[in-house]
Amino acid sequence: MQFCHVISNIHAFFVKGGNPGYTEGKLKHVFTKVQQLAPCILLLRNIEVLCRDKDGTEDSRAISAFINEVERLFQETSTLPVLLVATCNSKNESTSAVPPALARVFLHVVYMQSPNKLQRTAILQWLLRKCNVTVGADLSHVADQTSGFLYADLAVLVFHTVRYRFKHLKESCHDEQNCVDVTLRKADFEEALDTMHAAYSEAIDAPKIPKVSWDDVGGLSDVKKEIMRTIMLPLQHPELLAAGLQRSGILLYGPPGTGKTLLAKAVATEFNLNFLSVKGPELLNMYVGQSEENVREVFNKARAASPCVIFFDELDSLAPNRGKSGDSGGVMDRVVSQLLSEIDGLQKSSQLFVIGATNRSDLIDRALLRPGRFDKLLYVGVPEDKESQLSIMVALTRRFHLKSDVDLKGVVSLLPDKLTGADLYSLCSHAWLIAVRTQIHAFKHGGNSVPSPVEVGMVDFREAINSLPSVKKEDYAHIQQIRDKL
Repeated sequence: MQFCHVISNIHAFFVKGGNPGYTEGKLKHVFTKVQQLAPCILLLRNIEVLCRDKDGTEDSRAISAFINEVERLFQETSTLPVLLVATCNSKNESTSAVPPALARVFLHVVYMQSPNKLQRTAILQWLLRKCNVTVGADLSHVADQTSGFLYADLAVLVFHTVRYRFKHLKESCHDEQNCVDVTLRKADFEEALDTMHAAYSEAIDAPKIPKVSWDDVGGLSDVKKEIMRTIMLPLQHPELLAAGLQRSGILLYGPPGTGKTLLAKAVATEFNLNFLSVKGPELLNMYVGQSEENVREVFNKARAASPCVIFFDELDSLAPNRGKSGDSGGVMDRVVSQLLSEIDGLQKSSQLFVIGATNRSDLIDRALLRPGRFDKLLYVGVPEDKESQLSIMVALTRRFHLKSDVDLKGVVSLLPDKLTGADLYSLCSHAWLIAVRTQIHAFKHGGNSVPSPVEVGMVDFREAINSLPSVKKEDYAHIQQIRDKL
């Protein structure tokens, strides 16, 4: 069928008015114009705006007026075809913002999902061909870095990439006539991705790939191996999941400051996965049903950004034992039930992983710890020997500029036992601050200029050890009892 006209700029906000009479009048005007232009295509954008009034309740009068105009249009233009296309913003396929009475007008409903890796690669190729530039980078690798990106996001990414390419050419080439190499390189894409993540990820709390490597995590070698075995298998052999192998969630528990959150971020970085961190109190809301909706939204975000790691920090605050929370409305019980339902639904995908962290695993609802959910419990404890402490010290100081007299083994030999990773981090941070104060003091008293970067010496570490905090013995003993029970 050959259409003569296309009307593609009819927005529901243009039709919707402050009162039902205005909306009815605008609908009659639009459909009268369509009847005069038939055969044509009518594209009505954001049709869900017509369905609600200012208070957010269903506007039955506007819906009825729209249905009547559609019926009249197709009765009067039976020989001249009109194709009606509408768009609607919906969080997922199962929850539509369009009421059933209005949805029945349309013969076909197409849910536009987030593109997968192959689709993102094809979209990038098409967008780059439109820009008439050559590509010197692996687009499949770029597609790996853009999990959760939609078409509009990929278009912005291409724009930033081309902009950075011309910016670099202008800076490096003095003769503009010879600056003809517009090949997009890997560094251009990485710079554009950094720009987009900085602009979007923090603002909308979207999943993103953290920059924490295994080198930043000292010690915990046994826990690292177990995590890698659990996550690497579904990624490398997804066919095993189709054969019936069920993936399990991972619960990291232990004293505070032992590196549970750092481990989860390192997992996402090493396996090139998006990372969505969730704090329990962020999901709770005073309105009935909104807390459960927030839990569903977290998993919807993760599915859109697959492959992704969902990290629940302080899981005991989000999923306490049901029946013991004490809230009058039973909010926490419903949140736990919703969380159980969503985790069970993850078995359909081999690209989503759930990691939880807690200091009080005894407070978590026991249903979460059954097989198929958080059934892999990994204890992240205090380093028990000097070798583990030395490994953590090496990881913490690998970006430091140490003086020649610094011997990390000597520093570790001066440390007490039962120090957590947070304690050792405090030690290194305090030593660096002491070095900064010392050099600034020397500069004020007629010394040379303050060197950059700051160098940390053995004297600084010795002074920092004197004010070193530690986990209380009774707290450590309580966590050990919980570990024995689990």
